[in-house]
Amino acid sequence: MVSKQELQITFSSLPTEKLMEIIDNKFGYTELAVTVAFEELASRKISEEEIKVYKTKQVEKLNSYILKNIAHDLSLSEKNLFYFIFIPLLTSPFRLSFKEKGLRLKVMQSNYYSLFGFVFFLISAYFLSRGMSNLFVAAFWMGGFIPAYLMDEFFNRQRQIRKLQRIFGITEAEDSAQEQDA
Repeated sequence: MVSKQELQITFSSLPTEKLMEIIDNKFGYTELAVTVAFEELASRKISEEEIKVYKTKQVEKLNSYILKNIAHDLSLSEKNLFYFIFIPLLTSPFRLSFKEKGLRLKVMQSNYYSLFGFVFFLISAYFLSRGMSNLFVAAFWMGGFIPAYLMDEFFNRQRQIRKLQRIFGITEAEDSAQEQDA
């Protein structure tokens, strides 16, 4: 267990912004850590301007996080990519890139389109094994993108956005206010 003196020494070298983060996220730290951070901030005589700048940065971080996880979905070309090239070995670099950037909605949508592409491919292969023409089978697989896209736009994407809003604690009123600001 860390003593109060050790925390005071450590916190005295932290930047003011980090101490404010500790106080803002008080449930992520022990009561002692929050108390020492508060005492250190009080001894620094923080101006109101510094607090406003910190709060503005926090709001910008939150808005950026929300945009990445709720507003930015796959482009039409990306949707096509994941539908027609559903093999994980070929699409995993894209998904990994989305994960690294924190784009949860894009990750979920890429999985959705890959699944639909694979299912329609299997159904097409079944039709081909039953003697259907190659042209019909290819048209069926390509045409399967349309219901996948429509279901994504009208059902799946909205469900994913609501799920992410619950995770991030965003209410409908806040969401509509953000849309008006954008």
